[in-house]
Amino acid sequence: MQVFKLFFKIARSKVFIGLVYLVVFLAICFPMVRSTQEKLDFTDTSLALYVRDEDHSEASERLIRMLAKKNEIVELENDNTKILDAMYYEIVDYALVIPEGYQDRLSRLDDESLSHELFESCHLRDSYAVAMMSLDLNEYVRNVRMQIAQGLPLSDALTAVEDAMDKGVEVKFYVNEEKTFVDENYTQDFAVFFQMMPYILIAVIVNVLAPILLTLNRKDPRNRIECSRVSISSYTVQIFLAGAILTVVIWLVFMLGGMLLYGGMYRGTSCWMAVLNSFIFAMVAAMFSIFLVSFNIGATVVGMISQIVGLGMAFMCGCFFPQSMLGAGVLTAAKILPAYWFVKANDILCGRQMGTMKDVRLCFAVEIGFFVLLLIATIIKKSKK
Repeated sequence: MQVFKLFFKIARSKVFIGLVYLVVFLAICFPMVRSTQEKLDFTDTSLALYVRDEDHSEASERLIRMLAKKNEIVELENDNTKILDAMYYEIVDYALVIPEGYQDRLSRLDDESLSHELFESCHLRDSYAVAMMSLDLNEYVRNVRMQIAQGLPLSDALTAVEDAMDKGVEVKFYVNEEKTFVDENYTQDFAVFFQMMPYILIAVIVNVLAPILLTLNRKDPRNRIECSRVSISSYTVQIFLAGAILTVVIWLVFMLGGMLLYGGMYRGTSCWMAVLNSFIFAMVAAMFSIFLVSFNIGATVVGMISQIVGLGMAFMCGCFFPQSMLGAGVLTAAKILPAYWFVKANDILCGRQMGTMKDVRLCFAVEIGFFVLLLIATIIKKSKK
């Protein structure tokens, strides 16, 4: 096992590269995994409102009472400078002015009243809550005028709209369990860890494995091996075995890192299928390294190629952005890349995309197909020498 020992002797000098990638990757994943749950869950938010009532009518007072049910009304002096200061220091999120004549224009349905803006507003920072406030005000006005158009007096129209808004709307989500994975053990927030895996596996495996193989292929080490008693077949077997073990070790290190994020041993079928998916892709990355080495290029060029391929696949295939946000043309082009099928399988397993276990197995088969394709291409390249 002379070549096998030499392989790992060279590998010791490349361990630092892998550790750097591992630390950076986990440092990025920890906050992303922790924050994703907040992005996926919906919570009703309230704003700190300053309201200036210049109309002093029944309609304006009832509007303020309605806003106060879901928001905090902040009392300030009627001074524009102090109001802007309050918004700057985030004491107030949204300033609303109900101008004089609000009730009169609200109750009339002529063209001039309908085209006239009923409110004046100001805010310094855009947010979903601020946008929702503007939409709620417009919806409130439309509903009141709809009630008036049906013949109700203004007071009754306001009451009807207030009652309707107090009731709210019950929302239920229905999913097709035959087409969607519902596995509480593999959530979308944790799936972010595996979603980014193609880039990091390409970067680490190529930058660790390829330089070792390039060192062994240099003229001096190669001549020494050929002059020894090691046969070509034994040399090939030892290199293949050592490369496979190194790849598995790198993959296991990342899986252990994933367990730190997960909070213990992986659980559930979907979670273990995601682990298998990452193992298959690790083998593809290793085969890609061997394919690059067959061209006898320098380690610097190998590093550049690994970054270009890794980042290109990450952006095109949905590692950094969900595939649902990518254009149809980009996704069509990405299908010729193994990372697309990795991310698609991961999305199906966590419920981000519709699909069945049959679709997941198809993704695995395509990834294995890329491994076989790279293997054949490497053999052809070697045979031409």
